[in-house]
Amino acid sequence: MTTRTHASRAALALALFAWQGALQAAPSRFDCPQSVESDRILVSAPAGWTSFVASPVYLNGAAPSDGPPEKLGILRGEKEKTTKSGWSHRYSLAGPYPEGKWLRCDYGTLGEFSLSKRLPDDVRECTVSGRKGEHAGENIIEVVCR
Repeated sequence: MTTRTHASRAALALALFAWQGALQAAPSRFDCPQSVESDRILVSAPAGWTSFVASPVYLNGAAPSDGPPEKLGILRGEKEKTTKSGWSHRYSLAGPYPEGKWLRCDYGTLGEFSLSKRLPDDVRECTVSGRKGEHAGENIIEVVCR
């Protein structure tokens, strides 16, 4: 084999390694459902009462958490920017998370309930950006993790 062939193979191997690393570091977007329809909200009424939910409940906020939702492990993000039209927070997720890294999506103006989803273990950082939506208490949220 010639020196030129070795150099070509080495260059190809290096390019493949760099491409693979870039692929692994590519950001992933996680979408919270924008609303939860009224027929999907379970309400257990006390005896003698009938429940009724008139409209959907809209997404108000989102954040990564340390562990499953019942652990209430919401993490504090670093404010990246705030403008008249929106905001952005960065969350560092390096280090051990024995019960996993989760994304919590909060619904209702006071976060009356949430939906949660476990994130891949290799996620190291998430940025949560938001802006006001068209409905009362609604925010349009974008979650991008690396």
